[in-house]
Amino acid sequence: MISFFRRYLSSWPVLILFGIILVAFAVTGVGDPYGGSAPAGSVAKVGNRTITEPDLMQAIDRTVREVRSRDPAMTQAEAARQGVVELMATQLIGQTAMEELGDRAGLGASDEAVDVAIAGIPAFQSGGKFDQATYDRLIAAQGLTDKRLRQSLSGDLTREQLIKPTTSALAVPDGVAELYARLLVDRHEGAVVLVPAQPDGTPTTAEAERWFKANAARFTIPQRRSFRYAFVDRARIAAGVTVTEKAISDAFAKDPAKYGGAATRALEQVVVPDEAKAKALAAAAAKQGFAAAAQSIAGFGAGDIALGSQTQAGFARATSADVAKAAFALPTGGISAPIKSPLGWHVVRVASIGGAGKTLAQARPQIEAELRDRALEDAVADVVARIEDGVEAGKSFADIAAETALTIAVQTPVTDRGLGEGKPPLTGEVATIAARSFKHEPADGPVVEDIGGGQLVVIETTTVLPAAPPPFKQVMPLAMAGAAQDKAMKAARAKAEVVVAAVKKGAVFAKAVADAGFQSPRPLNGRRIDLVGQQQVPAAARAFLNGAPGTTQLLAVPGGWALVHVDRVIPGNPRAEAGLIEASRREVGSALPAEMAEALANASAAAVGVNRNEATLRTIRQRLSGDGAQ
Repeated sequence: MISFFRRYLSSWPVLILFGIILVAFAVTGVGDPYGGSAPAGSVAKVGNRTITEPDLMQAIDRTVREVRSRDPAMTQAEAARQGVVELMATQLIGQTAMEELGDRAGLGASDEAVDVAIAGIPAFQSGGKFDQATYDRLIAAQGLTDKRLRQSLSGDLTREQLIKPTTSALAVPDGVAELYARLLVDRHEGAVVLVPAQPDGTPTTAEAERWFKANAARFTIPQRRSFRYAFVDRARIAAGVTVTEKAISDAFAKDPAKYGGAATRALEQVVVPDEAKAKALAAAAAKQGFAAAAQSIAGFGAGDIALGSQTQAGFARATSADVAKAAFALPTGGISAPIKSPLGWHVVRVASIGGAGKTLAQARPQIEAELRDRALEDAVADVVARIEDGVEAGKSFADIAAETALTIAVQTPVTDRGLGEGKPPLTGEVATIAARSFKHEPADGPVVEDIGGGQLVVIETTTVLPAAPPPFKQVMPLAMAGAAQDKAMKAARAKAEVVVAAVKKGAVFAKAVADAGFQSPRPLNGRRIDLVGQQQVPAAARAFLNGAPGTTQLLAVPGGWALVHVDRVIPGNPRAEAGLIEASRREVGSALPAEMAEALANASAAAVGVNRNEATLRTIRQRLSGDGAQ
């Protein structure tokens, strides 16, 4: 039931961020853990600790990335408008307050406990075990350090010690479960009427401009960046790569088996620990066959003795040079005398003789291609190194390009999705480059990026245009239309509010509607349970099912306003719905830990003291949303 209300009465940030306050080993950093005075621009002072703006921005960035993975249309600006700044600040304050309270109570986490927590995080594992290389790579990708992650996990473990005793034994009484179940089956009866927003005159330019300023967020153009880029031309570099005949012959001589240049034998082998047994096996093999002798003397089956196709070099690495030399001197069907190696005593049989192997001439194309590829990669790496050395030396992109034969292209300002003013969207590699340009700042200079498919590109972000609305004149037609619609909505609302006021004074809804000159109300009848599971529920339906008897609500809807009236609520019988009470008990019970954890966070904040810097939060919200009016 609780999730039902949240699903239809809350926006996405509340639903997504609500559970993050619980201990779930979320990586969130809180700076300056030993306190001190709050620096200028800090987000909040919590007890003796300070939450800084970078702490908040990291939390916001992680949250927006998570949301964007499921909703690609979500932008940081839109998230800021929907309240992500305030919600993440509240989360960090709650987390920090619980850590502060835990410290005062003598709670904490040992280094060993943090080690166990890190080792138990699946993302840091490979093959079910903790992998240091994976750990280093992932925390680096998140812009974290080992120290910062350990501090965060230590705080999580401290909070867990506070939360678990509070939430581990929660139970939902029968009366509460039945109460929530009854809310699902209560039947609401009432009506709805649409009050259309009719044109109410043409707005003046001044009215349109005022409307535009009040609704600047609707017109805000996301941050745009211009950049220069140059592809590292592998084809041009490849044209300068040469492979000498000596390099080809040396490669073949070093490892002929790699290029199919070595003779092969299909071998069978038995290894025993002493010479006497080996001699007995060899003698028996001469009489009854190698497989039978291996079975009778050593207990080896056919699958145990078969080695398959081998080269002399490969077989020597597996046994010894002497064993391999003896085996490859045998004819087909030949059986060697016992030969000793560090592994024991070998008796080897040649099942068949393979090909003699490729000649150098035959293997040459493969060797040349491999050496050419290797030389190309080395040459590309050399170009990249020269580019990076040039950047470190303070050289301009133009100078670096001249030295490394790069061709620079210039891109006018676009968004991270490749959208530019008055131009078609970027596509393909350039669209990818546009997105990468948002990872860097103009001060970074040229940066080499791998954009996939073996393609390297040098990117230099040149200018950053902050998110901002366009000039009024540029969108004046849209602003005039918006202002006209706003006038129409205000006029329609004034008429609809007459009905709301009349109902509050005791008038019958249908009569109040008729007196106002609106169309006849359309009857409504329903239960909350009928909407459970639906993906999209109209706002009017939500208002109707959450309204009290005798109330009328006014809701903005496309094209005007909706007057939603609840005439009466007929109590339902939850026991008539099989399993409903138990389902409600589970639903409420699943939400209780989060509810209690949130309450504990609020109580902790009150206990340790919180000084929240609303000015800094407002500045961050305005910067991210691009709406300076808020």
